[in-house]
Amino acid sequence: MRPWLELIRLPAVFTAPADVLAGVALAGVAGVVVDPATIGLLVLASAAVYCAGMAANDLFDAEVDARERPGRPIPSGRVSKGGAWSLVLGLQALALALAMLVGSATLAAVGFTVLATYLYNAGIKDGLMGPAAMGLCRYGNALVGLSVLGFDAPGMLVVVPATTLFYVTALTFTSRFEVDGATRGQLAAPFAGLLIGALLPAAWVLHGTLPVTWAAAAVVVPLVWLLPPMRRAWKAPGAGPVRGVVMAGIFGIALVNAVIALGAGGYWQAGVIVGLLVPGRLVGRWFYAT
Repeated sequence: MRPWLELIRLPAVFTAPADVLAGVALAGVAGVVVDPATIGLLVLASAAVYCAGMAANDLFDAEVDARERPGRPIPSGRVSKGGAWSLVLGLQALALALAMLVGSATLAAVGFTVLATYLYNAGIKDGLMGPAAMGLCRYGNALVGLSVLGFDAPGMLVVVPATTLFYVTALTFTSRFEVDGATRGQLAAPFAGLLIGALLPAAWVLHGTLPVTWAAAAVVVPLVWLLPPMRRAWKAPGAGPVRGVVMAGIFGIALVNAVIALGAGGYWQAGVIVGLLVPGRLVGRWFYAT
């Protein structure tokens, strides 16, 4: 099983529900309470899309990985391309089937997110807009949670998950330097973007879009989480320290979503999001998430 779990980036999978649960919490701002069974379907659909997207990333990166990371499952021969494609397409079909059980808006959100993964993996990944395409995948994941509001969700609630889009865009720019390292000048902009992204949930609270005012102070949590690895990478911007920032940044996605959920009054959602970091970090001892 190990090569297959490496293929889907198992530690990072525990962050996928964070986007969905933040979306569910935002739906609560509009007065919609979602039953546990529906939330389970949303989370499972999201996880299936996420795992498929990670596996597809390795398929489209097979030639690059053969040079830079020959130990990855596909270039090492531990997983065949045919087997990987079967996994990708099977998971995407499962995600769409689960979405159909919830409703047409959820089906549209899941379909949008699947297309976003292909836009990134097979389209513009290496270009200037590639990191934004990765952010779009996470934004679509949040829309899966918000889809319980149907197609007429309030405009501002749909805009709030753009926080994650911005944060993930900065994180993906950072990840471009995790193989060869970087200069401080190259890291300055993406590091600034990560910090701004971590602070953005407070802006929604102060703006009044999110009702729980004290949640603005919670942005200190993702900041405290990110600053130590960022400081190490700033002092020695080699591949290892930069990879440490990327790993911390992946789990930071969950923390940013937890603050959004808190601001929306989704206390249990925030608790589950943070709680999922525990198995994610434990599994991260044996598997790479990047």
